[in-house]
Amino acid sequence: MAGDTGMSSQRTTYNALRSDLWLDCIAALFLALLTIAFFWRTLSGDVFQPADGGDLVSFLYPTYRFAAATLANGELPLWNPTLYGGAPFIADIQAGFLYPPNLLLFLFNPDFGYGWMQWLSIGHLWWAGLGVYALCRVLGISRPAALFAGTAFAFSDPLLIHLGNLNLIAVLSWLGWVLAAFHLALTRRSLAWAGAAGLLFAIANYAGHAQSSYYIGLAVAGYLVLGSGYWVLDGDSSGVDGEKSGRGRWVSLTKYPIPNIQYPLITGLTAILLTAPLLLPSLELLPYTARTGLAYQENVGYSLAPVPALVGLITPGFFGRGPSLHWSFWDRVELPYAGVVALLLALAVFFRSSTFAKSRTSKERTSRLLPWIGLALFGLLVALGVYTPVHGWLTQLLPGFASFRAPARAIVLWVLGVAVLAGYGVDWLTANGRPQTAYHRPPTTNGARSTQHAARNSQFAAFLKWGGLALLVVFVPAMYASLLALQADSVWFLRASLAGLAVALATAAWLGTWVLVSLHSRGHLRGNVFAGLLTALLLIEVGAAGAYTDISERDPTHGFNHPEIVEFLQKEWNADDADRADQRGSEKSAPSVASAQSASSVKSAFPFRIDARTDIDDLWQPDTAALVGLRDVWGIVNPLLLTHWDRLWESTGGRHTRLYDMLNAGYVLVRDGTPLPNKFVLAFDAPGELAVYRNPDAFPRAWLVADALIVPDADAALAALTAPDFDPSQTVILFAGDGGRQTADDGRTAPNQPINQSPNTQYPIPNTDSPNSLEYHISSPTPAYLVLSEVWYPGWRATVNGVETPVLRANYALRAVEVPAGEVTVELWFAPDSWRWGLRLAWVGVVLLLVIWLLTELQAFLRRLEPAES
Repeated sequence: MAGDTGMSSQRTTYNALRSDLWLDCIAALFLALLTIAFFWRTLSGDVFQPADGGDLVSFLYPTYRFAAATLANGELPLWNPTLYGGAPFIADIQAGFLYPPNLLLFLFNPDFGYGWMQWLSIGHLWWAGLGVYALCRVLGISRPAALFAGTAFAFSDPLLIHLGNLNLIAVLSWLGWVLAAFHLALTRRSLAWAGAAGLLFAIANYAGHAQSSYYIGLAVAGYLVLGSGYWVLDGDSSGVDGEKSGRGRWVSLTKYPIPNIQYPLITGLTAILLTAPLLLPSLELLPYTARTGLAYQENVGYSLAPVPALVGLITPGFFGRGPSLHWSFWDRVELPYAGVVALLLALAVFFRSSTFAKSRTSKERTSRLLPWIGLALFGLLVALGVYTPVHGWLTQLLPGFASFRAPARAIVLWVLGVAVLAGYGVDWLTANGRPQTAYHRPPTTNGARSTQHAARNSQFAAFLKWGGLALLVVFVPAMYASLLALQADSVWFLRASLAGLAVALATAAWLGTWVLVSLHSRGHLRGNVFAGLLTALLLIEVGAAGAYTDISERDPTHGFNHPEIVEFLQKEWNADDADRADQRGSEKSAPSVASAQSASSVKSAFPFRIDARTDIDDLWQPDTAALVGLRDVWGIVNPLLLTHWDRLWESTGGRHTRLYDMLNAGYVLVRDGTPLPNKFVLAFDAPGELAVYRNPDAFPRAWLVADALIVPDADAALAALTAPDFDPSQTVILFAGDGGRQTADDGRTAPNQPINQSPNTQYPIPNTDSPNSLEYHISSPTPAYLVLSEVWYPGWRATVNGVETPVLRANYALRAVEVPAGEVTVELWFAPDSWRWGLRLAWVGVVLLLVIWLLTELQAFLRRLEPAES
């Protein structure tokens, strides 16, 4: 009978939760209105935030537009040929083209403007706050308190300061949702919720910021480890102050270790399987990037310094907020700021005199708070980076941790803990006046308990009073005294003004909290009204501190706006298409490559890359090629840049060399008056400060050579490549054991015969040229190598006349394919095994979720049969 009573209680609770769902929808709408109110100037189009766009404009916008354009053409963007001479797009975890919100935008509005990027960023702040709201609700926190916590997290400094890093805040926006589902998996002993947590985690991963995903994983692990107990819904529990509420009881995690380990295992396994199409290619890419060779001193760049961390607890503006006014360390390093109001409400839980007492109910309360206290402190210690030994220890203990820079980003775990603790704090303060809800029922009150609660309220009010007065009497006058002392120095006067305003705002928020708590403790404010006023005060505080920070009326996409240059280059590209068609239809012979002039005239009609790496970033956005459909030898600084392409670029010796010409850089963009080697010819003098020069000696996209030099490794290849007598138009450098014809004793292939044929043979023209594939029809009188000015990377496959053949690593960083004599069709396409295996594993994850769902439904069906059988 006891079991039946417990089961009935659970059903009653679940039905009540479902019936009150509309109230949660209203809360979600209210949080959306708060977000719109916070960003109304940005959303209206009056201003842009951040002012310079950050990564949002310089990296993500052109990257997303490339993905959208490729998808609109009916092709998955596995390879990106537009930047860095070509790069594996599917392996770049930052690409985010499989993230559901991005994918919907790409499919239904592939020509979206920059404004959509701002909407996505701001929308994810709302989603982040709503996720913490959901987390607080499943933890048993009331709706008003959960809304307060969600507001604190949504507008906290770690998210707001990265408004231009959409992929970062998009991943973190799922933090609350993942933890909420994981909590339900433990509390309800539900494999379905464990699978849901893994699914939500996988969705977050596809947004594309590995470090943020890592922190979600640490939060899940921390919640599992630091929570010495978890909440079990069985109808036999205590309320917020220990009274019976009929909601559940706290059970030690170690009491049933074997049955309970299945839930975190299912969550982790599901997340890994569903993320495999992104995870496996990213792991394959990592050894080819600079990430693997970072020294520890590079890893701890952007650590959170102790003084800014301490000051940042109560104000983010003491040292200036945003690049334009900042005068301390890094201008966009996160601070542990979630609002003074939120910090004070989080501290309120420590004023419950029996919080850490030895009674059973006190232990239960401690178990509820401990994970959030632990996560907050852990995030703060990791964020300090080089200033504590904790970060160094973790680089040795945790796999993959050493690959991440900017330890300050871990501060998001601090603000999460503060937000949840603040939710508990609001609930504690409103315990005597809160109406009953399905999640959180009020405690049974009596005279003694009400008196005791009022006394604790008074203690907290006294703390607020004296703390606020200390700020008002000591720090504020000190700030304004410094203004008087520094008024002769305009720079330091400005800095003192910023600091003074920041302290004044923090003091006002502190005193406002004191006033509200005092009014509530005296019975002048009811619980819901009190919680609503606290949320309003918090929004005013964080809005004053950050809503109008780092904004500008200047469109940050101005660096893309060079229509005349883009039109000229696109016409050149389209003219090449016509020339290619003409050349395919003709079999006229031409002079051999011995004639440099004739060779140049042939090569000028082929697809080309541009070279915008000429210190023009202030005029031309480095990633413009991805936005407008051109191809560049470079792009914006990217930590996932292929190191062999980077090293090849650095080894060319300058734009006057044949190695530079080998990169297919047909046009170079420079500032007016920039000196260039004599071979460059002015092609287009654009309006403004930029000009376009043609490189008549640029190699085509592909060429044929008969002579190959076989070397043992990459270092030997680079040495041979940079030798004074090396001519890439006559010889190709290959790696030993990488394929190729039989070599002579000197390491060269034999025989060595020059190829002096028609332009269609010497400089093959691609019949098909898409992001993921190339096709060439060629005619060669002798066996040869088709060398491409395309970046080599594992995953490229090739067939010659339908027979699969290896794609060789040539000239240190390029590709080559061995071809026989005669008429040949060469097809190349990018299909890495890591991507294909990732898809297979993802399907396994989908099947696992279906099995879990079927088992859950079967279990529910059998439970419904139990009363009838009894």
